Parts: sequence; C-alpha cells; structure tokens
Amino acid sequence: MTPAGSRCFRLRGRALRIAWPAGVHPPDPYAPRELERMVIRPGDAVLDVGCGCGLFGLAAAALRASRVLLTDIDPRAVRCALSNARRNRLAGVEGRVGDLFDPCGGERFDVIFGNLPQTPGPRGLAPSRWGGPDGARHLVRFLRGARSRLRPGGRVYFVLTGLPRRDRVLAAARASGLRVRAVLRIARPFDPAEYDALFPGLFRHLEARRRRGLSRFSGRGRSRRLEIRFCVGIPDGRTGGSDR
Repeated sequence: MTPAGSRCFRLRGRALRIAWPAGVHPPDPYAPRELERMVIRPGDAVLDVGCGCGLFGLAAAALRASRVLLTDIDPRAVRCALSNARRNRLAGVEGRVGDLFDPCGGERFDVIFGNLPQTPGPRGLAPSRWGGPDGARHLVRFLRGARSRLRPGGRVYFVLTGLPRRDRVLAAARASGLRVRAVLRIARPFDPAEYDALFPGLFRHLEARRRRGLSRFSGRGRSRRLEIRFCVGIPDGRTGGSDR
C-alpha cells in the first residue's frame, strides 16, 4: 500500500502543498516536468480524470482555471483531492466519485487530463496500477470518451508509459479524431523488484512482453529504464496523425 506523505510543488511562482493518506496514489516523481508542459488559460474548465491526490487539477485551479472537476473511482482519492483544494485555498473545485466520464453528466471542458493505471498483468494486481491484460484498457476507454467531452479548441493531456500496448492506445486516439504528440519524454529508472513487490512474478511477465515487442523498456539486471511520454491530443476532425 502507498504510504502517507506530502510534498510542496512550485508552480509558476505559486506553492502547492499536496498531501495524501496511505492508499491514495501520490504524485509521480516527474509530475512537475509534466505540469510545465500543460497549457492552462485563465477561465478554462478543466477535468482531472482519475485524480488521485488531485495535483494536476489543483495546479489548473492555481493557474486561474474557472472550474475544476476532480473524478476518481476511489472515494478516498476524491476526499484527499478536495482536502488539498481546501489546504491551498483554491476556489471553483468540485469532486465526484465514479468511473472515467460517468460523473460528468453532459458537461464539456477546455482541458481534460488523465493519468490512468497501465501496468499489464493479472487481475490480482492493485486496481490503482492494473491496466488490464495488455495495459491499455483504461487509456483506450479514456481516449474514446474524451473527444465528446471537449469544448471547441479543447485539448486532452495524458501520460503514456512503455508498458501498455502503444498501438492500441494510438489507434483509439486516431479513431476518436485526436491528433496526438508527445510534449515530454522521460526515461524513468526502475528496479524489477518494484514490480515484483506489486505482484509476485510480475516483472517476468513484463520481460516476456518486452521480448515480444508489446512493452518497451531498456537496461539489464536491476538497472532498467522505462520511457514515459506526456502527450497532448488535439481534435483535428480527421483520423490519422498520431505520434508513434
């Protein structure tokens, strides 16, 4: 289980203090670099899907978004994110519990953000990490649903690791008429024991996928590197054009 913790983030001259209880997904180590690449304009309506502790949505509120909706399937995460909104005295923030876009009704947004579980593996893996058998299950559903939730001129941001079936993710973006490009690429070091701690034998499963070209990471022994892409999707009214 994820231990409790807190961290202060500096965002364009403003400090955000984000805390999380045990069991709620904390901010990823590379989140500050991703936040620098997000375009948030004053007055934007922003949706943070699978918000966890709420960092991305709350950063948008700090950058003068007019409305921020935080959603997560885990009630603990929504409570945590709203607590962080109060801690930082951020207005215009609402939280709702539910799966992906189910809590949104008919609302549309200028910016939609999603950092969803994408580790391929068996169902026994923790829901906060499991992305289905091929790792792409939640991202595919997210991209299929995001386009219809965007206002004109809107944009979708999402994190894409090297673990899921990238071809399935990008095909879902194309089918939805989203032109996708990576605005940031990060090589994240990891030790295989990190994944075996999540589920016994999980890294062996990931290594087998890598040999078949289904997952992407590099290195040897205990020194491995996983590519993280921070992507933006822009509606183009056509299919095709996704970044590979």
